[in-house]
Order: sequence, then C-alpha cells, then structure tokens
Amino acid sequence: MTAYAGEIFAILSALSFALFNVTVTATSRSRGDKGVLFSVIVTIGFSFALFLLFEAGRISLAYDTSTLLGLGYFAFAGVAAMAFGRTLVFTSIRRLGPTRASAVKRLNPFFSVLLAALILSEPVTAFDMAGLAAIAFAFTVLVSDSLQRANRVAVTAGPLAYGIGAAAALAYAIAYIGRKAGLELLNAPALGTFVSALAGFAFFAVVALVSARYRPMFQDVFRNIDRHIFIAALLVSAGQVLMFAALAYASVSTVVMISSLEIFFSIFLSWLVFRTERRPGPRVLISAGLAIVGVLLVAAG
Repeated sequence: MTAYAGEIFAILSALSFALFNVTVTATSRSRGDKGVLFSVIVTIGFSFALFLLFEAGRISLAYDTSTLLGLGYFAFAGVAAMAFGRTLVFTSIRRLGPTRASAVKRLNPFFSVLLAALILSEPVTAFDMAGLAAIAFAFTVLVSDSLQRANRVAVTAGPLAYGIGAAAALAYAIAYIGRKAGLELLNAPALGTFVSALAGFAFFAVVALVSARYRPMFQDVFRNIDRHIFIAALLVSAGQVLMFAALAYASVSTVVMISSLEIFFSIFLSWLVFRTERRPGPRVLISAGLAIVGVLLVAAG
C-alpha cells in the first residue's frame, strides 16, 4: 500500500457518501424509513463478500480476548453508526436537504478529534489544529449561506432538524472511535464493516420486537424499493467499507477531517452532474477552498 493509503481511502469514502446523499433524495416509492434497514442488509452482504474474498485467508480469528474485544468494538461502532447515526442522517437529509444535512453532519470532525484525543490518546499537531480551524471557518461560511437561502424559499428546517443533524454527527464520531479501537486489534476493514452492520441490524430487530413504530421496517423492508434506494444502499455500503479501510491506515483525526470533503462533493455533484441544485454562490466556493486548505494541512501533519 502507498504511504497515503488512508488518505486515498478517506477521499473515496467521502465521494461514495456524497453520491449517496444526492441519490437518497430522489427516492420516491419507499415509505417509512426510506430504505434505512434495506441499506443495512445490503451492507451486511456486500462487506461479507469482501471479507471472504480479501481477508478470510490472511487473518486468524482465534477465540481469545483480543479477537472478542475487537469484535465487540466493531459491534459497538455498528450500533452507534448504523442504528443511531444512519437513522438520524436519513431524517436530517429529508428535513434539510443533502447540502445542509451534510453541512451539519460535518460537526463530526470536532467531536471525533476531541474523542480521539481523550480516549485513544491520538496526538493533535499544530497542522491538525490549523486544518480544523480552516474547516470550522469553511462550515461557518457554508451554514451562514444556507440559512440566508432558506430565508428566501419555503423550507421546513427548524431547530429540531438541525439538532437531529448534530446528533447524527456525534453518533458517527463515537462510531469512529469504536472502529479505530477494533482495527487496532483486528486489522480487517471488511470484517469490521460486516460485524458493525450485523450489530446495527440486530439492534433494529430487538427494537422492533417492542416498538410498533419500528415493526413496519421489517414488514416492508423489500416493498416499494426503487432504483434510487438500491443504488443509495450500494453507495453507503461502499462508503462504510472504505471508511474502515481508511481508519486502518490513518488516524481518526486525519480520516474524519478528510471525510469532511463530502459536503463539497455533494454540492458540486448536485450542481454539475445531477442538476438538482443551482450553481454554488461565491460563499460556497470560498468555503470549499477553505475546507480543501484545511484538509491539506491535516494531511501535511
């Protein structure tokens, strides 16, 4: 692998999630959870196939403390990301749209860097701090622009919608810590994705037993699945595997800050490729430039 394998995987993961953000908004037939549970099932199958192809022959899954603890961390990350994070991000995308939902979710780097320093004892360099400051300012500009545009059009985006996005960011930050801790014990990104997805599915199943609200997710999981939901499920699955791979080669701080490019990928894909949003204004372009500078500073660190 190259010296920048973690950074490359992180960029590819961000691109996958950006395509997912744009695609999921086009869903028209699926009711209820808009394909959340279906996407988890696809992730389980996709990651297990990759595990069999690339990892099963090279790693030892001995019945010992290290293996059990690693699998436990993966499962914990799955509940945080698949059950809480993914559900909340689907909800925030529907309420805020792909651009603003991704912007709010990008509070993730700030939660992640703090948790990585406190829990994993990852060093935070001067370059990391400078990059984080640049990204923070970029998102301040972006959210300010989004709010101004929201005042000019009818959009259902109250404080609760933004709170849901922030909660999704925190859930994903916690998941990053669990993933990294698991990978330090079991260096198998596809296996980690599989166990995490399976844990998320199990969580939904347990909740469905006691909650009438979640039961229809299982009853209707394959009903009214349109092509957008199927493509979105594949994209989010690829993004998950690539994210695990990135964390296997780079620190949490580096990966999450590079992943913050997702919002800008979403903006330009929506504008240039899918034509679902108008041309970005000067503020968006400035914030994109600042975010790229921030990512370069993090990579340099």
